[in-house]
Amino acid sequence: MNSILIENGIIITLDKFGRIIKNGAVYIENNIIRDIGETKKLKKEYNPDFTINAANSIVMPGFVNSHVHLTSSLLRGMLDDLSLKQWDKIQTLPPEKEIREGIIAASKLVCLEMIKAGVTSYIGGAHEGEIGKTEIDVRYRSGLRGFLAFSIINKIGNYKDILNHIRDNYSDRIQLLLGPWWTLKVPKEILIKTGEIAEKHNLKISIHVAETSWEIKEIKRKTRCEGAIDYLNHIGLLSPRLIAVHCVHISKKEVDLMQKSRTKVVHCPVSNAKLGDGIAPLTKFLKAGITVGLGSDGVATNNCIDMFQEMKVACLLQRAIHQNPQVMSAEEVLKMATLNGAKLLGVDKKLGSIEVGKKADLIIVDIKKPHFYPITNPVTHIVYSAKASDVNTVIIDGKLIMKNRNVITMNEEEILKEVQEIHDSIFPNKQLQHITSKPEKKH
Repeated sequence: MNSILIENGIIITLDKFGRIIKNGAVYIENNIIRDIGETKKLKKEYNPDFTINAANSIVMPGFVNSHVHLTSSLLRGMLDDLSLKQWDKIQTLPPEKEIREGIIAASKLVCLEMIKAGVTSYIGGAHEGEIGKTEIDVRYRSGLRGFLAFSIINKIGNYKDILNHIRDNYSDRIQLLLGPWWTLKVPKEILIKTGEIAEKHNLKISIHVAETSWEIKEIKRKTRCEGAIDYLNHIGLLSPRLIAVHCVHISKKEVDLMQKSRTKVVHCPVSNAKLGDGIAPLTKFLKAGITVGLGSDGVATNNCIDMFQEMKVACLLQRAIHQNPQVMSAEEVLKMATLNGAKLLGVDKKLGSIEVGKKADLIIVDIKKPHFYPITNPVTHIVYSAKASDVNTVIIDGKLIMKNRNVITMNEEEILKEVQEIHDSIFPNKQLQHITSKPEKKH
C-alpha cells in the first residue's frame, strides 16, 4: 500500500495557522503527507491504493509520549499507595536475568497499549547487550516510532554496540538517546561523561529531574546547589540536548537557567499527582518559552497510558492551583502532547503536525459517541472529552498500524495471555493484590 486517502474527517492540523478543516482529507504517498484539503477537491486529484472514511471522526497528529517506562508494566496495580521514595526502596523484581522473558513481554504490552491509545512516537528506556537488542526488535516490529534512552546508572555501558546495531538494522523509526537515571542515582563523573558522549555522537539526553521535594533536599545537602537543575548546570549538563523529565520542584533561578540553556521539559501530571510528588510550575515554563512535552510515565506509577488523560489533568491542575480558567488552554496542552514532543526531540520539521512534507504519523478518533455531542469545538473535545479507547485508527510512517481498534502489527490476545502468565510466575503470592508499606513519617 503506497498511497492512502483519508476522507470526510475533521482535520486538526496543528500547523502554524491552527487550521481545522471540516469535511477534510489527507493524502499520503509512501510515508509522507502529500496534500491536505477538502475531501471533494482531493478525491478528484488522487487515485489512492486505499481509502479510509473518517466520517464522524477527528483526524489529528499522533501523540508523542515523551516519557514512558516499558518494563515496569509488570508492576501495574502493585504500588498504588506508595510515594516514590517508598517505591524506590522496594525490591519488586527478581534479578534481570531471571525475568528476561518478562522484560520482552512487558515491552510488547506497553507497545500494544500505546498504539491503542493513539501514541505514534515515544521516549522509553533501553537495555544494553542481547536483551537490549531483542527489546529493540520487538518495539520496531510493533510499528511505533521509538526514541530509546540507553540506561545509565553507575557506569556507562556499551552504548556504541546498541547505537551501531540500530543504525545497521533499522530505519529512522528507531533512534538512540542517552538515559542517565536521575540526579541522585548517577555519579557526578558519569553524568559529565554522558554529556561528552552526547556531544560527540549528537545524541539527546533524557533524565529524571526534580521529581520530589526530598530529592531537592538531598541535592542541597550533598552539592550545596539550589536544586537539581542548578546542579546539572554546575556540572555543565544543561543544553538544548537535555530533556529534563518531571521538573516538579524548580526555583525561579532554575527556570531562568533552563530558558538560557534551551533545556527541554517533559511534564507527567498524572504520575506526579498519583505519587504525591506535587504539581510542576507549567505556566512558568511556558511563559519562559521553554519547550514542554507530555509523558505518561510508566504504568507502575500511573496505571495506564492515556495521553488524553494527561492533557486534561495537565490543563485542569494549572487552572485549579492558579484559580484561573484562562491560565492554560486546551490548544496549549494538545501541542504539548504532539508538536512540542517532536520539538524537544528536534524532529518537529518531520513530525508533530499534519502538514505537507511531514511524515504520516496520525490517528483517527471516533467522535460518534455521546460524550462528544453536540459537536462544537474539536480541540476542546479532544482534550476534555476524549479517551484512549476512542482512537479508531493509527497510521505510523505511512503504514496502517491499527484499524477499527484492531492492531495489525501485534497479536493482542497472545500478548495479554503471555503477560499474565509471566506476572503470575514472577509474583506467585501477589496475584490480585498489591504491595503495601507503612506510611512515611511526617516531619
